[in-house]
Amino acid sequence: MRKMTSAVLAGILVAGFIGLSSSQLAVSAASSAGTMKVLFNGKELRLAEAPVVSNNRLLVPAESLGEALGATVAYDQAGKAVTFTKGANTYRLPFNSKIATMNGVSVSSDTAAILVNGKPYVPIRFLSEHLGVDVDYDPTARTVSLKASDAPSFQILSPAPHDILYTSQVEVSVAAFGHHLSDFRQNMQAKAGEGHIHIWLDTDPSDPKLAYKMIDGKPAVFDNVQPGTHKLTVQLVGNDHKPIQPEVKEEITFATTAVPALSVNGPKEGEAISGDRVLVQTAVSGFSLSDFRMKGSVAASEGHIHLWLDTDVSNPKLAVKQVNGDPVTFDNVKPGKHTLTVQLVGADHKPIQPEVKQVVHFTTTGKSGVGTASKSVVSNNHDAASEGSAQAAPQGTDHASHKASAPASGQNAQPAQSQSQAKSFQVDIKNFAFKPETLNIPAGTTVTFTNHDDVGHTVTAKDGSFDSGTIGKGKTYSMTFAKAGVYAIYCKPHNFMVDTITVK
Repeated sequence: MRKMTSAVLAGILVAGFIGLSSSQLAVSAASSAGTMKVLFNGKELRLAEAPVVSNNRLLVPAESLGEALGATVAYDQAGKAVTFTKGANTYRLPFNSKIATMNGVSVSSDTAAILVNGKPYVPIRFLSEHLGVDVDYDPTARTVSLKASDAPSFQILSPAPHDILYTSQVEVSVAAFGHHLSDFRQNMQAKAGEGHIHIWLDTDPSDPKLAYKMIDGKPAVFDNVQPGTHKLTVQLVGNDHKPIQPEVKEEITFATTAVPALSVNGPKEGEAISGDRVLVQTAVSGFSLSDFRMKGSVAASEGHIHLWLDTDVSNPKLAVKQVNGDPVTFDNVKPGKHTLTVQLVGADHKPIQPEVKQVVHFTTTGKSGVGTASKSVVSNNHDAASEGSAQAAPQGTDHASHKASAPASGQNAQPAQSQSQAKSFQVDIKNFAFKPETLNIPAGTTVTFTNHDDVGHTVTAKDGSFDSGTIGKGKTYSMTFAKAGVYAIYCKPHNFMVDTITVK
């Protein structure tokens, strides 16, 4: 079985739908996607309701898709989820959650199931490909084509190839299609289209006696798995334990390592903090913090920390990235209740598995202590989409201009150059770095910072003398350095981004 092509992953229904907000979904997205056609094995699929778009992905009524795929659909109103059952496979998709449960294991999706006018809608790509259906998209004809085959196949739901699992207990989940799973102890005679699944973990796949026998949709559990690289082999067999013909077999590798520890030493759960500045102190053991910009691939027991303060924890772009042990400070936090989420992730910004995460609830008063924190502490802050905290002044337009105040070095200011003598320089913010990282300029020079990254950055003086506020992708921030001195600059959401500007 082929998974959906990358073109579909990236482009399915994106044209014409980018930028829809959740508030627009129920009203405008339905009409926007209403001209789309969905084909199943060449015939148009009659949908009970018009399709909608969420997160640039097509969602269709759950009942209509379930009927086409031959799956039973159950809407759990109390549990706020929709469940699909086909053969031995059971998939539960909670509404507004990007984590589905498939045959007993958690599987991430880029789009959540939702309710539209009280009816469950599901992402057609995500569900179809996990039910053994190929998906293709024709942007010219605005048609999504689903193609199912009766040929036996399977999909390894977990672990994924090259996964790094932080556990000694490995759960292997497999979904079989076109191959009815049965208990070989009750059905010993070979029968076409019926049998079970053999699973080998680090053992000889030619020996059926060494295989784990999977007879239903429950995951196979392997205990006391030692740290290291492992080989997993999965094969469809008949009731007689012989491979079906032609063979349906897959081999993948993955790694396991020891579970790291993560703690939040401050703020504490339930703590009341005076002022609008929150200092976050974390401690990690069994896990090395590293700069993801310098890493070409994900490595075991290595990565960084994502921190969210009152923002969507499913969105890594909104997270503050902590790549070393330095404390992280959130400035200008509004008075009230707050939720801090701290999580270990790999160099690819994906949570390590199983997840290692801490959630802390605390309150701030905002009445005292404003700006009293030591300036020797490197600060961080939210990206532009964060809620629950305000960016430090100055706020303003995307093309802000600001005169730098007293330099960090404390040198005396020199007279500004005349307008005809004034010079300008460019600093690019790209790949989570200031380029160039050092700059020597005469007094009176204007420096323009341009953000080329997909996430927001700031241009902030370490001594607190100036702050650009969040600079979005493609936006600029200009500043004229009128006084001589050495200006140490960093980005609040990503405090490992530093720059030094020397003004003479």
